Amino acid sequence: MRVCNRYVLYLAIATGLVNTLLAFGGQDSLDVYFTVNTVAYLSITLLSVRLNPRARRALDIIGYMLFSGIVVIVVVKATDVLSRR
Repeated sequence: MRVCNRYVLYLAIATGLVNTLLAFGGQDSLDVYFTVNTVAYLSITLLSVRLNPRARRALDIIGYMLFSGIVVIVVVKATDVLSRR
C-alpha cells in the first residue's frame, strides 16, 4: 500500500473514531469536534513524514489554516469569558 493511501486511510479511521466517541459521549459543541479533529489531523500528518515534498507543502498549508481556526475559537471563547465579568 502506498504512503498516500495509508495516510488517507488513517485519516478516515481517526475521524470516524473521534466523531463516534464524541457523539456517544454526548458532546454537542461544534468547537470541540473541530478542535479534536484538527488535533487528530495534525498528529497523523506529522507522523506521515515520508510524503513527497509537494504534497507535504499542501498539507502544511491546510494545517496552518486549521490551526488558525483553533486560534480563532480560543480568542472567541476567551473574549466570551472575559466579557461575562
